[in-house]
Amino acid sequence: MPINLTEFTYDTAFERYILDRAAPLLPRSQGASVIELGEGGSYGVAVGAPAVTVHVQSGDSTGSAGAQLSRDDIRPLLFGAALKVLDQLCELALEEAGVLHNAGWRYTIGFKVKEAAGERVAPTPPFDGRPDLWSRIMKTYSSTEEIRNSLVHRRLVVEPATGDISGAGTPGQPTPAPVTADEQSAFCQVAVGAAEAVINITLATRRTDQLAWALDQLTSHHGQSSLGASPVQGVIPRAIVRASPGPANDLTLDFADIASRARAAVQGVSHYDIEIRLPDGQVLAGALEDAPAGQVTFPLANPPAWLRWV
Repeated sequence: MPINLTEFTYDTAFERYILDRAAPLLPRSQGASVIELGEGGSYGVAVGAPAVTVHVQSGDSTGSAGAQLSRDDIRPLLFGAALKVLDQLCELALEEAGVLHNAGWRYTIGFKVKEAAGERVAPTPPFDGRPDLWSRIMKTYSSTEEIRNSLVHRRLVVEPATGDISGAGTPGQPTPAPVTADEQSAFCQVAVGAAEAVINITLATRRTDQLAWALDQLTSHHGQSSLGASPVQGVIPRAIVRASPGPANDLTLDFADIASRARAAVQGVSHYDIEIRLPDGQVLAGALEDAPAGQVTFPLANPPAWLRWV
């Protein structure tokens, strides 16, 4: 049970590793879509070698291709990994709020679910700034109690034709609602996206938008209204800007112009990454949608928070 952020990071590392590769919240930037923004309003799209994709599969000892497992085959196991991540996230929030353990040194699953369902789990940063997202995350977690109990203690049924999963209810209680294949994927995205936001203590625009969209796919489980979010479309191109510092070792860039030129170069996508490459080889990178809409001057010794050195 994690008692602080460091323990949460370590305790969920394996599950987040698997989820980030099998059901990432956001698509990754692709090396095949690089926008070189030149001087004087010109641009070029550099189409290089396609990005390498590594598929991790499991097969039998005969090496028969037909016997190998796909991501669809193991989706229920991914769902189980996501359940653990959200369970640990709930525990972390309770610990940070100083809630007393209800069973010796720990919280029982029933206690955690009751607190989450009753909206008594205080949001941990950065979700203290987006309690609407946190409420939906916790209610999604609490809604899966019987599915979780079926997976751990009873039996979980997978519908081969659709990939939907359903559990066996507690005697005398209603059968838990099934979770469709698409809902399982959204649940996994919510888990890994929320965990990474908490670990980085940052909820950037891009992650916020996609978390909202994934949570909208789970309204039948968390029971709250849709946030009306749109999914991320396409890959995330990388816009490269080559800039030279001024006399005061600062940069002046017009991010509105950069964004306009990036959209003209590659259309039909939701987001763009930006790389600011300096003559000495240093690179500042960030999400272009987080940039201010206009011309900005900033010192290289103290770049804006949405940019990072890479």
